[in-house]
Amino acid sequence: MKNKHKSKRRHPVIRSLKKQAPRRNSPKRKKIPSAAPSGSIEEWLRTLTKPYVIHENLPPHAPEQTGQEYPSRQKEPELPVPPESQAALPFIAHKNLRVLLVTPFFRTNHTVGGQSIPEALRLLVKELIVIKAYEGFTDALTRLQPDLLLLLGGTEVMISTDLETIRDSGIPAAVWMDDENGVTDSQRWMAQTFDYVFTQHHAHLCIYQETLGCLNVHYLPFPADPEVFPPRKSGEYERCDILIIGDAERSREEYIRVIRDFSTDLKLLAIGKGWEPFSVKTVPCSAEDGLQKVYNRANMIIQWDPVQRRVFEAAACGVFQLAEASADLFRYMNASIDVVPFQNAAELGTRLTYYTDQVDQRRLIASQALWNTHYEYSPLHMVIELLRIIISTSS
Repeated sequence: MKNKHKSKRRHPVIRSLKKQAPRRNSPKRKKIPSAAPSGSIEEWLRTLTKPYVIHENLPPHAPEQTGQEYPSRQKEPELPVPPESQAALPFIAHKNLRVLLVTPFFRTNHTVGGQSIPEALRLLVKELIVIKAYEGFTDALTRLQPDLLLLLGGTEVMISTDLETIRDSGIPAAVWMDDENGVTDSQRWMAQTFDYVFTQHHAHLCIYQETLGCLNVHYLPFPADPEVFPPRKSGEYERCDILIIGDAERSREEYIRVIRDFSTDLKLLAIGKGWEPFSVKTVPCSAEDGLQKVYNRANMIIQWDPVQRRVFEAAACGVFQLAEASADLFRYMNASIDVVPFQNAAELGTRLTYYTDQVDQRRLIASQALWNTHYEYSPLHMVIELLRIIISTSS
């Protein structure tokens, strides 16, 4: 019993298998010949595949006329030999990157403070290090020496010493701005330090390029996290017929008039400012879970002056949307496939009348947009686009 658990020296696997005795009761397997026996190949094939009959002198196709000669069998072309350098294999540059990702110190109301972007980066780069944007975080930049610094948000005010460290490090630095509500003074100051600036609005490109002199500025909206904004069922008492996303400004009074005339017997909700004079109930949304519940309560969403992120979020919840056409809207979405656009109050009224009756058409468009949040403008695809821009412009 003492020697039962005594460790023995392990032999190589192949050597140990050779020493094993054959099993007594195991049935003998039919020996498969490793090479053709002597004689013709046809005789050998007959021994292996008895049900098949080999016709020795039968041509592949019958002649059209008697006496027609069969064409001689042509020699098959030789396949090209791949080069020894294996240049045919694609080279994926971002797979070799070590990335330092700096996330907002305080939690925000959308996925810039979530996990969708870090999880996507982990799938794409060699190594990802995530830290918070605390004061003096650039010590990690000097210590780790990554291949790329990526800062999300840009809402925190960075001290001058951190900006100087980034500028003097020689490491490529990119900032994905959370500037959907406008470019702040701190973001203007920050943008001049980073090599690559990604903005939430086309309208901000001229601010960064012409006013601030930034060279590499690109429009790239934040994606919606499908895990944070999934389709959910709501009770009948919770649902609303139309959810309006936008402020009740003077320039939107024609839109509001069309909606109120159309929806006299419908339940309306709004996300925005200035709705008190129109007796429309507003929904305060201060967190992602609150927005997700509001989106899923709506049968239809109408957005004007839309923030692309909100259009993505509503699409991820599987809700049909009418959105005011803009330069940002169809950079990553398809008109009348993912979302239905309108340009004025008359078009809004026409589309409201049509799609209210076309329930199946609404479901089809909403389903297409839901699909594309996973496969066209998902967090993974948007991060791939960000890395592609950085790598292509740096080479």
